[in-house]
Amino acid sequence: MIFINVDERKFEAYKNDLVRLYIDSFSAGKSFQYHSEEETEAYLRSIFAVGYGILAMENNEPAGAILMTPLSFDELLPKEIARKFNVERSVYVAEMMVEKSKQGQGIGKKLLTFFLKETDSKKFERAFIRVWVENEAAVGLYKKMGFDVCASIVQPKLLADKSRTFDFQKIYMQQKLR
Repeated sequence: MIFINVDERKFEAYKNDLVRLYIDSFSAGKSFQYHSEEETEAYLRSIFAVGYGILAMENNEPAGAILMTPLSFDELLPKEIARKFNVERSVYVAEMMVEKSKQGQGIGKKLLTFFLKETDSKKFERAFIRVWVENEAAVGLYKKMGFDVCASIVQPKLLADKSRTFDFQKIYMQQKLR
Protein backbone atom coordinates (compact mmCIF):
# COMPACT_ATOMS: atom_id res chain seq x y z
CA MET A 1 0.00 0.00 0.00
CA ILE A 2 1.23 3.45 -0.83
CA PHE A 3 0.01 6.77 0.55
CA ILE A 4 -0.33 9.79 -1.71
CA ASN A 5 -0.64 13.28 -0.26
CA VAL A 6 -3.26 15.16 -2.24
CA ASP A 7 -3.53 18.93 -2.03
CA GLU A 8 -5.60 21.43 -4.01
CA ARG A 9 -3.19 21.27 -6.97
CA LYS A 10 -3.37 17.46 -7.17
CA PHE A 11 -7.14 17.28 -6.58
CA GLU A 12 -8.03 17.21 -10.30
CA ALA A 13 -5.85 14.16 -10.88
CA TYR A 14 -7.67 12.19 -8.15
CA LYS A 15 -11.11 13.86 -8.30
CA ASN A 16 -12.97 10.97 -9.94
CA ASP A 17 -11.48 8.40 -7.54
CA LEU A 18 -12.35 10.55 -4.52
CA VAL A 19 -15.92 11.26 -5.69
CA ARG A 20 -16.55 7.56 -6.31
CA LEU A 21 -14.98 6.57 -3.00
CA TYR A 22 -17.10 9.13 -1.14
CA ILE A 23 -20.38 8.15 -2.78
CA ASP A 24 -19.68 4.43 -2.39
CA SER A 25 -18.74 4.92 1.27
CA PHE A 26 -21.78 6.94 2.31
CA SER A 27 -24.60 5.97 -0.07
CA ALA A 28 -25.04 2.31 0.81
CA GLY A 29 -25.53 0.09 3.82
CA LYS A 30 -27.05 1.06 7.13
CA SER A 31 -26.09 4.72 6.77
CA PHE A 32 -27.24 5.15 3.19
CA GLN A 33 -27.60 8.81 2.22
CA TYR A 34 -28.16 10.60 -1.06
CA HIS A 35 -25.08 12.17 -2.64
CA SER A 36 -25.06 13.41 -6.23
CA GLU A 37 -21.77 13.45 -8.13
CA GLU A 38 -22.02 17.22 -8.60
CA GLU A 39 -22.66 17.95 -4.91
CA THR A 40 -19.95 15.53 -3.86
CA GLU A 41 -17.40 17.08 -6.20
CA ALA A 42 -18.26 20.58 -4.94
CA TYR A 43 -17.99 19.43 -1.32
CA LEU A 44 -14.64 17.72 -1.90
CA ARG A 45 -13.37 20.76 -3.79
CA SER A 46 -14.28 22.91 -0.73
CA ILE A 47 -12.25 20.58 1.50
CA PHE A 48 -9.21 20.77 -0.77
CA ALA A 49 -9.49 24.57 -1.00
CA VAL A 50 -8.50 24.77 2.68
CA GLY A 51 -7.13 21.32 3.49
CA TYR A 52 -5.55 18.20 2.06
CA GLY A 53 -5.99 14.46 1.86
CA ILE A 54 -4.11 11.20 2.04
CA LEU A 55 -5.13 8.60 -0.52
CA ALA A 56 -4.28 4.95 0.15
CA MET A 57 -3.57 3.09 -3.08
CA GLU A 58 -3.38 -0.66 -3.44
CA ASN A 59 -2.55 -2.21 -6.82
CA ASN A 60 -3.07 1.21 -8.47
CA GLU A 61 -6.64 1.38 -7.10
CA PRO A 62 -7.90 3.67 -4.31
CA ALA A 63 -8.38 1.65 -1.13
CA GLY A 64 -9.28 4.56 1.15
CA ALA A 65 -8.75 8.19 1.94
CA ILE A 66 -8.62 10.56 4.88
CA LEU A 67 -9.36 14.25 4.27
CA MET A 68 -8.30 17.02 6.66
CA THR A 69 -9.11 20.70 7.14
CA PRO A 70 -8.69 23.23 9.89
CA LEU A 71 -11.33 22.58 12.58
CA SER A 72 -12.91 25.94 11.72
CA PHE A 73 -14.07 24.36 8.41
CA ASP A 74 -16.73 22.36 10.28
CA GLU A 75 -19.90 24.46 10.09
CA LEU A 76 -21.63 22.19 12.63
CA LEU A 77 -18.91 22.49 15.27
CA PRO A 78 -20.57 22.53 18.70
CA LYS A 79 -19.99 25.65 20.77
CA GLU A 80 -18.77 23.49 23.68
CA ILE A 81 -15.77 22.40 21.57
CA ALA A 82 -15.03 25.98 20.49
CA ARG A 83 -15.08 27.06 24.16
CA LYS A 84 -12.98 24.20 25.48
CA PHE A 85 -10.34 23.75 22.75
CA ASN A 86 -8.16 26.00 20.60
CA VAL A 87 -9.95 25.77 17.24
CA GLU A 88 -7.12 27.56 15.41
CA ARG A 89 -4.60 24.92 16.54
CA SER A 90 -6.83 21.95 15.75
CA VAL A 91 -6.96 19.78 12.64
CA TYR A 92 -10.27 18.19 11.60
CA VAL A 93 -10.65 14.84 9.88
CA ALA A 94 -13.48 15.96 7.62
CA GLU A 95 -13.83 12.53 5.97
CA MET A 96 -12.49 9.04 6.46
CA MET A 97 -13.39 6.55 3.73
CA VAL A 98 -12.44 2.96 2.99
CA GLU A 99 -13.47 1.13 -0.18
CA LYS A 100 -16.34 -1.25 0.72
CA SER A 101 -14.52 -4.36 -0.50
CA LYS A 102 -11.46 -3.38 1.57
CA GLN A 103 -13.18 -2.70 4.89
CA GLY A 104 -12.02 -4.78 7.83
CA GLN A 105 -8.50 -5.11 6.41
CA GLY A 106 -6.83 -2.46 8.55
CA ILE A 107 -6.75 0.27 5.91
CA GLY A 108 -8.54 2.79 8.13
CA LYS A 109 -6.04 2.15 10.91
CA LYS A 110 -3.12 2.56 8.50
CA LEU A 111 -4.53 5.82 7.15
CA LEU A 112 -5.18 7.20 10.62
CA THR A 113 -1.73 6.12 11.85
CA PHE A 114 -0.06 7.78 8.86
CA PHE A 115 -2.11 10.96 9.38
CA LEU A 116 -1.34 11.18 13.11
CA LYS A 117 2.37 10.55 12.50
CA GLU A 118 2.65 13.06 9.65
CA THR A 119 0.52 15.90 11.09
CA ASP A 120 2.56 18.96 11.98
CA SER A 121 2.37 19.07 15.79
CA LYS A 122 3.98 22.53 15.74
CA LYS A 123 0.98 23.84 13.81
CA PHE A 124 -1.73 21.65 15.37
CA GLU A 125 -2.05 20.53 18.98
CA ARG A 126 -5.25 18.46 18.61
CA ALA A 127 -7.02 16.31 16.05
CA PHE A 128 -10.81 16.04 15.85
CA ILE A 129 -13.08 13.66 14.00
CA ARG A 130 -16.87 13.39 13.73
CA VAL A 131 -18.47 9.97 13.33
CA TRP A 132 -21.92 8.43 13.23
CA VAL A 133 -22.59 6.99 16.68
CA GLU A 134 -23.87 3.71 15.16
CA ASN A 135 -20.67 3.15 13.16
CA GLU A 136 -19.31 0.89 15.87
CA ALA A 137 -16.27 -0.22 13.87
CA ALA A 138 -15.13 3.37 13.29
CA VAL A 139 -15.88 4.48 16.87
CA GLY A 140 -13.95 1.46 18.17
CA LEU A 141 -11.00 2.19 15.88
CA TYR A 142 -10.87 5.85 16.90
CA LYS A 143 -10.98 4.92 20.60
CA LYS A 144 -8.17 2.37 20.11
CA MET A 145 -6.18 5.09 18.32
CA GLY A 146 -6.49 7.41 21.34
CA PHE A 147 -9.52 9.54 20.48
CA ASP A 148 -12.00 10.46 23.24
CA VAL A 149 -15.63 11.56 22.85
CA CYS A 150 -16.03 15.29 23.53
CA ALA A 151 -19.42 16.32 22.06
CA SER A 152 -22.37 15.18 19.96
CA ILE A 153 -24.79 16.60 17.40
CA VAL A 154 -27.86 15.52 15.44
CA GLN A 155 -27.50 16.06 11.70
CA PRO A 156 -30.40 15.71 9.23
CA LYS A 157 -29.58 13.61 6.13
CA LEU A 158 -31.48 12.68 2.96
CA LEU A 159 -31.96 8.96 2.31
CA ALA A 160 -30.19 7.60 -0.78
CA ASP A 161 -33.58 7.02 -2.46
CA LYS A 162 -34.52 10.68 -1.69
CA SER A 163 -37.77 9.51 -0.02
CA ARG A 164 -37.27 11.36 3.26
CA THR A 165 -34.77 12.84 5.66
CA PHE A 166 -33.63 11.20 8.87
CA ASP A 167 -31.67 12.29 11.92
CA PHE A 168 -28.09 11.14 12.15
CA GLN A 169 -26.58 11.28 15.62
CA LYS A 170 -22.85 11.94 15.43
CA ILE A 171 -20.16 12.22 18.04
CA TYR A 172 -17.04 14.33 18.02
CA MET A 173 -13.85 12.68 19.17
CA GLN A 174 -10.49 14.34 19.83
CA GLN A 175 -6.97 13.60 20.82
CA LYS A 176 -3.89 15.58 21.69
CA LEU A 177 -1.19 15.28 19.05
CA ARG A 178 2.31 14.25 20.13
